[in-house]
Amino acid sequence: MTSFVLPLKQGIVLFWVVWLSVTFFANTFDGLKALKVMGEGWRFVSGNYASMVETTCKYPLPAWFAGLLFLGVVLWQGLSALLFWYAFGAFHGMHFPGLRALDLAFLVSPALWAVFMIADEIFTAYDAEATHMRIFTAQLLSLMVLHLLPE
Repeated sequence: MTSFVLPLKQGIVLFWVVWLSVTFFANTFDGLKALKVMGEGWRFVSGNYASMVETTCKYPLPAWFAGLLFLGVVLWQGLSALLFWYAFGAFHGMHFPGLRALDLAFLVSPALWAVFMIADEIFTAYDAEATHMRIFTAQLLSLMVLHLLPE
């Protein structure tokens, strides 16, 4: 009866692998386009760099500040994607080492969204905060499903 549970759990992990990888590359290309490494015709970008510049201009910060923040986000997302790739490869049920890899991935990634929510409050970016909160909640819900569904 529970033979579908492990593939379901692996599918949840695969979803986060793919989603984080796509967002990492979209943000990376967005940053490269902002640096003029990618041509103006390059379409696969997130638009998040411009949003970050617009959000941080509320305060008189140096021009490079938004770029540094964006780089930090991209690196954090890249780390999250790599950890989820590792967890996906190692996860064959709720036992070690797959469980440890899974929990590490679900520690690092939701932490990014939590930091975003704090930054959203600092910069009063409430529209963005709602999105970040939904992603944070979805990741925590995914982790709960992975841990609570019996195998």
